[in-house]
Amino acid sequence: MSRPRLTLIVNNDIPCADPSAGQGQRSWSNQFDPYALKASAPDLWSSYFRARFNSPREVALFFDVSFQTALNWWGAVTAPASHIALLVMLTDPGAPAFFGAELEQAA
Repeated sequence: MSRPRLTLIVNNDIPCADPSAGQGQRSWSNQFDPYALKASAPDLWSSYFRARFNSPREVALFFDVSFQTALNWWGAVTAPASHIALLVMLTDPGAPAFFGAELEQAA
């Protein structure tokens, strides 16, 4: 059995009613350098953990990881995996603003 597919139909013959549509639009690849973001991820996460938690032990307990893993995140040795990032976004309403401010500061 085949899965249903979404088909996008575009008609470029009809102009868009909104005159500002598409102006100033830039692709994400022009706004972020993926390599630089990957290279700076451990530092970003370390600053987040240091701002939100009192110690690596609290980080380990909250995220249910080993103390060594929490130490690695705290010390910017490694960055957490995607499921930890999702947990942060779902449990801390201020996290997106924190990371946005950190990225603006770095730019």
